[in-house]
Amino acid sequence: MPDTLNNPRAMSVYVNHICWVTAEDHLYTTDMLDVEDYYYLSPHIYMEENYYDRFTVRTRSLRSGDQQITAGDLAMVVMEPLASGTSEHWDLLILAQTYPERYAMNPPLARILESPSWKVNYPLALSHMGPLAATEGMQVAAWTLGRKERGMFVLSEQRVIEEHNSPNDLSDMAVALELNGQSGALAVNYIGKRTVDDIEGNAVASEMISIIDEFMGAGQTENIVLQSRLRRHIISYLKPGMSFSKPVYHIPETIDYQSGDVWIQLAVQLQNGNIKVDDHVLLISWDGERLLSACCVHVVHLPVLSRLTLHQEVKTS
Repeated sequence: MPDTLNNPRAMSVYVNHICWVTAEDHLYTTDMLDVEDYYYLSPHIYMEENYYDRFTVRTRSLRSGDQQITAGDLAMVVMEPLASGTSEHWDLLILAQTYPERYAMNPPLARILESPSWKVNYPLALSHMGPLAATEGMQVAAWTLGRKERGMFVLSEQRVIEEHNSPNDLSDMAVALELNGQSGALAVNYIGKRTVDDIEGNAVASEMISIIDEFMGAGQTENIVLQSRLRRHIISYLKPGMSFSKPVYHIPETIDYQSGDVWIQLAVQLQNGNIKVDDHVLLISWDGERLLSACCVHVVHLPVLSRLTLHQEVKTS
């Protein structure tokens, strides 16, 4: 995708509804080696054993009652509030997912399209983008959503394979954004992406802040929402006299919600009244290594905000 900032031909995509659900690690249990759905998990386990030279691969489960909840289930949970009444028909659906679906034989997009709850004209799937999907996916929406069309952008992540050395500050989630090509509550413009050259020492913070300032100039924004791990990464390298030029909003937690992180942060700040009507907010996602991506959000009016919680009544497919 191009790195161009300030593209004069860039069109806004509008967001009218943000719905999200989170699945923190304490909700998971480690599977037994003879877990009941081993047949569906076996391709993932085989890949881990043979491509990553792991001898004992353990998986983990997220359950509602006695049923497994998969990434596809999480996606459909957040889609349901957006698909009611006249909202059951969508011109475009973009589903972004990085980690493999627990049921390897039945990927989420296929299951979503089989659901009788909605009809989709043009489905798209994005994979292996990690947190960058949050902002890069909005460029995809700008390319594909017609001016008079309606769409849905869904981000869903679930880490099925248990990693002993994985960061403990990540959380699985699903986020659904109701999109409109013509008008809406949040006007979103893709700004661009940048590569960090220096990846060691204090130069990291300096270069990242410089890139963030460049994004802010391109988007003419007053506020910043940073990927949670990016903010902590920069702060760990800050020297006296180095700081962000504008206020940085963040959820007062240590968890990073991966590809849904910046959208969840934005929704929470809108709920709390910290971000108000007519504010311009820069959303910056980070792949955990060298790529930063940004989009600008103008709050035309407040969107519908729906925070869901996992409970015994969650429907699974």
